[in-house]
Amino acid sequence: MMQGSYEMLLSDIAVLLAGNQFDTEAVSKSLKLICDSFSFTYGAVYEADNSEHFNLMENVTLNQTALRQRFSVKELTTEQCSYLTKKTVSYITRNEHNTLCETKLLTMFAASSLVIAPITDESFCIYGLIVFFDTASEEKRREAVQETLSVMLPMLVRYIGVRMYRYMLSRSQASLENILDNTGIDIYVNDFYTHDILYVNRSMAEPYGGQGQFLGRKCWEVLFPGQNGPCDFCPEKYLIDDQGEPTRVYTWDYQRPFDGSWFRVFSAAFQWVDGRLAHVVSSADITDNKEKEALIQYMANYDSLTNLPNRRMLVNDCKKRIDLASDTEKGYLLFFDIDGFKNVNDNFGHDAGDELLIALGKFFSGIPLLKDSIYRNGGDEFVAIIGGESITKENIQNLTRFILARFRKPWILKAGSIHCNTSIGVACFPEDGCTAEELLRKADMSMYQVKKSGGGGVCFGYQLL
Repeated sequence: MMQGSYEMLLSDIAVLLAGNQFDTEAVSKSLKLICDSFSFTYGAVYEADNSEHFNLMENVTLNQTALRQRFSVKELTTEQCSYLTKKTVSYITRNEHNTLCETKLLTMFAASSLVIAPITDESFCIYGLIVFFDTASEEKRREAVQETLSVMLPMLVRYIGVRMYRYMLSRSQASLENILDNTGIDIYVNDFYTHDILYVNRSMAEPYGGQGQFLGRKCWEVLFPGQNGPCDFCPEKYLIDDQGEPTRVYTWDYQRPFDGSWFRVFSAAFQWVDGRLAHVVSSADITDNKEKEALIQYMANYDSLTNLPNRRMLVNDCKKRIDLASDTEKGYLLFFDIDGFKNVNDNFGHDAGDELLIALGKFFSGIPLLKDSIYRNGGDEFVAIIGGESITKENIQNLTRFILARFRKPWILKAGSIHCNTSIGVACFPEDGCTAEELLRKADMSMYQVKKSGGGGVCFGYQLL
């Protein structure tokens, strides 16, 4: 795979795992993408259950050989667990230098090569495995491949880890207090109707002065001093059906006001020990995960080379602008294609091509009219969205004249002076289209008419032959 393919794969995985829907389809599609991209024979996710067995959850296989459906947690020895938890991702290929631990791991999965990412709790106890392996021998994977997997697999580990925690919560009610007091998860329980606090664990109580500050009081009295009733955002209405019976776990994110920490909160209704309906609220500190999620969202919506928003964000932003446009508002979509860009790559190399794209991104985004409105559509294509009551066709004509004048001057790169031009297609909203797709198509057609005429010019949608 080329570097661009790695970045595209990372972006595809980031898109699949973005958001808060922790479903098996996203995991299966991610396994399939990774297997296809790196020629793995198998990809599998194993999760531990309460009976101390690892069970096969999602899997992708490229032949008819059956995967192990279940194996005991005890099959992973202390030495093997220590080996796996020392690294985020482990790479093992069968050879004469294998340690006994590595040989046993290869034998466990009947594989000639393995890539394993453990899913662990705060005590580095393994409760899940993401495994990719081959049955045929192969050379050790290149460093670039390992580097890509070392970024990609932790995304999948975090995604599956949060999903597993949600499952764990529903399975652990019988021993809730003991488990959560020793895993660092914040939890409290209150009467569903009176909101009197029935239980709070140590980690939840400590920032508020200890468990004595909770018991016998209303939840809002402790969490939001000065408040006189239940919180407006309390999710209790989602937790029971019309007959007052518990329904499902409800998940939401909350930022603690006095220190800014973020928590993923899980709420559920259940029968308390005395038979009354209770509301259990548990939360895990996801301040670090929020930063990771922001990174995933960035990778899904921004081009890694130029740091400009990508086509996905272009389409979404264009749809939003159209939805919010007034009846009298005009909008323009400008499509820029760089003339002769292939010659730059052929004559000066791809590094020079990348350097030029970065320079073009800075040039476009440095124009006041295009600031926060320029996107990299892909390859050597850039797109701008300009709108507003004060924007006129004359504004756009002046802008394109300025841009074309700049392109008649050389671009100074490390490899030397490079000359290239740009073909510009312009679509007008609403005359040339009322959807993002229609405007992009009209601007693209206009740009190609300039190309066919020799490039280095501009064509508006109404000028199409």
